[in-house]
Amino acid sequence: MMNRFLFMLLLLLQPIGLGLLWISCFPGLIFNVLFYSFFIGYIYGIPLLVLLVLVFLVGMTVIKRMNFLPVKQARSDRQKLLIAILMTVGLTAILLKTNLPQITAFAISSSAFDGIVTDANKLQSICNSQPVNQQLGLYHVIECDHDSRGGIYFSTGKFSTMDSADSYGFVYRPNPYGSYHFGSDIYEYYPMKGEWYGFTAGKRS
Repeated sequence: MMNRFLFMLLLLLQPIGLGLLWISCFPGLIFNVLFYSFFIGYIYGIPLLVLLVLVFLVGMTVIKRMNFLPVKQARSDRQKLLIAILMTVGLTAILLKTNLPQITAFAISSSAFDGIVTDANKLQSICNSQPVNQQLGLYHVIECDHDSRGGIYFSTGKFSTMDSADSYGFVYRPNPYGSYHFGSDIYEYYPMKGEWYGFTAGKRS
């Protein structure tokens, strides 16, 4: 019984972990997904909990009928499942903490971004477009700003509430004060590749 429960838990954790790693490739997206997941869970918490329990019970029943796990299960089998679960959770947490998925995804897309910042005509064309609608590698750029103080900003995502508006994306050679285009209340930079950085910008009412 316990081994079937642990096996089902492992099966569910793996796609959840892979999903989190994929959305973490895109600046700000993981925060948006977690926020809306919490919001949906707050409203539909009981039905979702019932659905999760049903999925577990059905999955464990299927595993039992398929005789996937032996009838007599050694303690070592349970330990192996626990180790696999801990490794899945631990590896996912480490990759999210180090931002490695996003760094890797940006490295794949960096040539497309470099091609824009090194071509003044392309840069002006994109930044002057309203709205900006440009695909650069894996990323869809929705806003662009060429700050005269330094920094070429490409916003790839936005999250807004009633009293705040946050933009996320990448910036080339940023100035320490951020871009007024995205608001001056909050600015955070984190390294990506060479002179490229990820950024978070925020406005507060």
